[in-house]
Amino acid sequence: MTTLLLILALLQSIQDVYKSANADFDAGKWADAAAKYEQVLKEDSMHIPSRFNLAVCYTKTGKIDQAIAAYRTLLNQNNTIYEVRINLALLLDQNGKRAEAEQQFEEALLLRPDDVQAELNVGMFYLRGGDTDKAYPHLFRLADKGITSAELYVALSEIEHVRKNEPKSRDYLEKAIQLDPKNTRLLHQLAASYYEGKDYAKAAPVLEQLTKVEPLNPDYFYLLGKCYEQLKRYPQALAALQQVLRIKPDDFETYATISAIFFAQEDWTRAAQALMRMIELRPGEALAHFILATCLDKLGNARQALVHYNEFLKLDDGSNDARSFQARERAKTLDRRLKR
Repeated sequence: MTTLLLILALLQSIQDVYKSANADFDAGKWADAAAKYEQVLKEDSMHIPSRFNLAVCYTKTGKIDQAIAAYRTLLNQNNTIYEVRINLALLLDQNGKRAEAEQQFEEALLLRPDDVQAELNVGMFYLRGGDTDKAYPHLFRLADKGITSAELYVALSEIEHVRKNEPKSRDYLEKAIQLDPKNTRLLHQLAASYYEGKDYAKAAPVLEQLTKVEPLNPDYFYLLGKCYEQLKRYPQALAALQQVLRIKPDDFETYATISAIFFAQEDWTRAAQALMRMIELRPGEALAHFILATCLDKLGNARQALVHYNEFLKLDDGSNDARSFQARERAKTLDRRLKR
C-alpha cells in the first residue's frame, strides 16, 4: 500500500512538473521549460509531447545539436509525426546538412501528399539550393491546382527567369504583385524586367507606382525618366530627371540623359548647359567633350567648340574611328577659320 501511494505521488508530481513546463513554454521561458521537460523525460523517456517541446526549447535557446538529437529520438519513437520531420528538416537545412534535410522534407511530403504547405516546403527547399529542376515540378503542380500565393508566384518567376522564359517570369511576377501590391521589391523586379526587355511602355507605369510608394528613391525616378526618353515623352522625362537632381544634385548619369534629350530636340543651348555640368563632374569624360563641342559648333561658338574638340582628342581612346575622324577634321576647320 505504501509503495502504491509513493508511485501515485510520483506520478502526480511529474504531472505537476509537466503542467509547469507547459506554462513556461507558453510564456516563452524556454530555458526553464527545458529543464522541466528534461525532468519529465527522466521519469518517462517515451513521453512524446515533452520531447517535442524540449526540442523546440533547445532550438529557441540556440542548442541546435541537442534539438536535432531530440527530433531524431522522436522519429525513432514515431516516424509518422509530420511536425517532427519539418522541424528537423529546417534545422538540418540551416546547418548546411542539405542531403539530410532533403530526405526529411521528402518524407514529410509523403506523410501529407495533398498538403499545400508540405509541397511548398519541398519546392522552396530546392529553390534555395539553386536546384530549379527539382523545384519546378513541385511549385508548378501547386500553381496548376489553382493555389494563389505571392510566395509561390515569386518562386515560379525566379525559376522561369533561370529558364530564360522572361514573358512567363513577368506573368508570375504580375500575379504576385496582385496579391501583394505594395511590395516594392516585387515592383522593382517587374519594372527592371520590362526595362531590360526594352518594353518601356510597360515599365513606365510600374515605375510611376514605385515613385509614389518611395518618393525619395532617385533610382526609380531615373529609370522612369529613361523610359519616358525612350518613348519620346520628353517633358515627362525631364520632370522625372529633375526630381532625381533634387535628391542627388551631382548625378552624372542624370545630366547625361538630360543632355541627350535636349540634343535630340536640337536644343543646343540647354544641351550644352547639361554637358558643361557633366564635365564639371567628370573632366576626363571624352564623349562629353565631343558632344559639347558639337553643340557649341551648332551655336556658332567656334572658339569654345575648338577647345572641346581638342580636349576630346587628348582623351580619345580611339574606340570610335568615325568620331575621332570627325573631331580631327572639324578642329582643323575651326582652327583655320579662327586664324583668318
